[in-house]
Parts: sequence; structure tokens; C-alpha cells
Amino acid sequence: MNEMWNTRFKEETFFYGQQVNEVLKEFLLREKPGKILLPGEGEGRNAVYAAKLGWQVTAIDFSEEGKFKAEKLAKQNQVEINYIVQDVSTYEAPSNFYDCIACVFLHMPLDSFFEMIKQLTKSLKPNGKLFIVGFHTTQLAYKSGGPKNIDWLYSQSSFENSLKGFNIINNSSFTTKLNEGEGHLGEAAIHIFEGQKID
Repeated sequence: MNEMWNTRFKEETFFYGQQVNEVLKEFLLREKPGKILLPGEGEGRNAVYAAKLGWQVTAIDFSEEGKFKAEKLAKQNQVEINYIVQDVSTYEAPSNFYDCIACVFLHMPLDSFFEMIKQLTKSLKPNGKLFIVGFHTTQLAYKSGGPKNIDWLYSQSSFENSLKGFNIINNSSFTTKLNEGEGHLGEAAIHIFEGQKID
């Protein structure tokens, strides 16, 4: 898997484009900047945007090529990000440290995904925000990107059943048209989860 992403990110063009995900953008613009963790950040488009808003950014991905592209993009935008090359599922985040964790199109088998989230959210401060955007189960009907396995895709019930300890602000899906490089292009079914950590 690591080699697949390194090969994909080694290309000169940005596979998912250089612009922030629009749903994440709306979320970040509502929030007061603080310390944010971006797991599975890839080529850095979301990390760089957050840094431009004044967030102190830590990004994690197991792709060395992703880090190279992200740091290049950060330099072009005159911001700094802390990019860690590591498997997200093994990252031991400091306790009570981040104001926000945001996952953008981070897909894996749901059991593994929610176990990872459970571990990562130990690093959220009380009342910290968890924001997740990715493909809904109905994405299988579209050709705009994402996993082809329904067990890797999000639904309202999967979050309700697997993610505890949050006041849910948003847990919903919608259809939109993506224009994020060649990786996400066309009509797509998107799911959003936003929650605030309970003290």
C-alpha cells in the first residue's frame, strides 16, 4: 500500500489537486485556529490551507513522496507544517494536546478506522472537535473515486454505532460534484461527521 501511494504521489501533478477540500474549508472557517491533527494527509493541500488560516498543523501519512510534495506546497505558500511519515494506525499522539482532528477521505476497513479514531481522539482536548469527511456507502454507484469495497465506506449508522464520547453536531450525507485533481472528479456521495469531545 505504501508503494502504491508513493508511486501516485511521485508524479509532478497533485493527484487530488492543490486546493483544500471544500467541506473541510467551510468547517475550518467556522473554527478558532489552534492545534490540528490531519491524519492521512497525502500531498498536503488541506494542511497548507489550515496553516494559512493560522492553525498549528501536524500532518501524518506513510508516504515519503506525500511529505515531499506537502512541504514543497507549504514553502510555496510561505507556511510551515509538521509532517510525520508514519502509519496513522500506529501514531501515539500526546494526550490532551489537539484542539481538532480532521480526517479527509481517509478510508480503510471500518473496524480498523474506528479503532484508529478511538486512539487518536485520546489526544483531543476536552470540547475538542473531530471532523471527518469521506465517501458514503452509496459512492459505489459513482466513478469519481474512493474505495470499491462497501466495508470501507461511511454511513450514519456506522458512526452512531462505533464512535462514542462525542456530542454529535453533524452526521449526514449528500451528493455533490467533486473537482479535486484527477483523483476525485465528478458526481460523488459524501458523508460528514462533526462531533465535540465530551469532557
